[in-house]
Amino acid sequence: MSNLTRSQIQRYGVAVLAVGVALLLMLLLDPWIAMKKTPFILFFGAVMVSAWYGGMGPGLLATLLSAVLSTFFFLHPISPLTLDASDSARLLLFVTQGILFSALCNALQTANWRLFINLMKLQASEERYRRLVDTANEGICTINREGRIDYVNGRMAEMLDYRVEEILDRPVLEFMEKESRLEAQEKEWLSKQDRTQQQDICFRRKDSTQLWAIVSTNTIVSEKGEFLGTLLTIADVTDRKQAEAEIKQLTENLEQRVKERTAQLEATNSELESFSYSVSHDLRAPLRHISGFVELLLKRVNSTGTIDETSQRYLKTIAETSKKAGILVDDLLAFSRMGRTEMRYTLIDMNQLIREVKRDIEMETNGRTVVWQIEELPAVQGDLSMIRLVLQNLIGNAVKYTQTRSQAEIAIGSTSKENEVVFFVRDNGVGFDMRYVQKLFGVFQRLHSEEEFQGTGIGLANVRRIIHRHRGQTWAEGTPDRGATFYFSLPNLTAQEAEWN
Repeated sequence: MSNLTRSQIQRYGVAVLAVGVALLLMLLLDPWIAMKKTPFILFFGAVMVSAWYGGMGPGLLATLLSAVLSTFFFLHPISPLTLDASDSARLLLFVTQGILFSALCNALQTANWRLFINLMKLQASEERYRRLVDTANEGICTINREGRIDYVNGRMAEMLDYRVEEILDRPVLEFMEKESRLEAQEKEWLSKQDRTQQQDICFRRKDSTQLWAIVSTNTIVSEKGEFLGTLLTIADVTDRKQAEAEIKQLTENLEQRVKERTAQLEATNSELESFSYSVSHDLRAPLRHISGFVELLLKRVNSTGTIDETSQRYLKTIAETSKKAGILVDDLLAFSRMGRTEMRYTLIDMNQLIREVKRDIEMETNGRTVVWQIEELPAVQGDLSMIRLVLQNLIGNAVKYTQTRSQAEIAIGSTSKENEVVFFVRDNGVGFDMRYVQKLFGVFQRLHSEEEFQGTGIGLANVRRIIHRHRGQTWAEGTPDRGATFYFSLPNLTAQEAEWN
């Protein structure tokens, strides 16, 4: 408060002093210059000085003092304050001018003070912005109309391994690799259009190493829409690019290794299938010879009766075993052919196919009671002979493993999904333990003894191979003594897709 009071005293004191000096000068000049003709000229100067320095209050005080002193000393010197009309008008004009000038100076001082405050705020804001830009983690620069850099922050200079002074006033394209430069020019990267872009750019550092960055460009325009330049924000992604390149290289190497391994596996599988086919084919002839000669020997023994009963039993066992071995070899041959046979896709009427397979199997049921529940099935694309074999195996198994039931119940149906159709064959037979479900579709894998149910253990393996070649899946669910359900899926293929496969 004391500072404020002292300031006021100083300003009003200047007003009093200015008026006093004006009075003194006028009194000194009066003998040579008739001051009565212009009694307010120096006093107006005092009012101007007081109002300019002190503002409204000191200006009004100087105006009042000047009016009183001019009237007393120059309008009617050393006399009472009585004025004629002319002097009153002059005095009124002087007072009015003093008041207006004081008010004007006060307004100018207020405007100047506000301007000063705003300028200080602007400088503080600019300083904060500059510190923010200079300490940003991203590189920032501005490009003028000619494509030259007119501002760059320290981070961008650090990224490019230059000093700030070495970058300024140089074309921004000069710091780019050739491919990125051509791409930027092709896409009108520094276009004068008011738009924002973002793309990967490869810069070249001072030491000729590469700097990959995500560059965001924003057009700078004036309030009138005039193009002023472009703002660039640069984020260093060199590490990411290097990691992507390494991943790409690893992926390419892995793909190559997978191709090589796949080719090796295909060659190995082909060799194994050829070997299996050759062995199975070569075994058929000796097994048939064994079976044929055993039968001839049995006929001869029966006609002559020169061999005991035990020997006859041995011969019958050899004959039965050779027949089973023959069946096994035939199944192995079928399994081998399944991987070698060319696929012939066609539209399969599953309802018709089920009826044909069911009719063939019913001929072997020997008067058993079998209740069939067959749903309406959708048509699918596939190899007719292979899908027939799948159904023969699954429906045949359902009939076989329900032979211990007084009434067998077999259900066949499907579920359509977006990309595939799932078919199932369900029975109320002996079922199986889900702990061993993975063994079901393996070659020679059986969950029941041959004494209980005849078979070679190759049927379901054949089913899986066929469905796999159709790009489908196989699985099963079961419970001991409560039946089983076998599923297989086939893709929903159009005729054209089937041709491609």
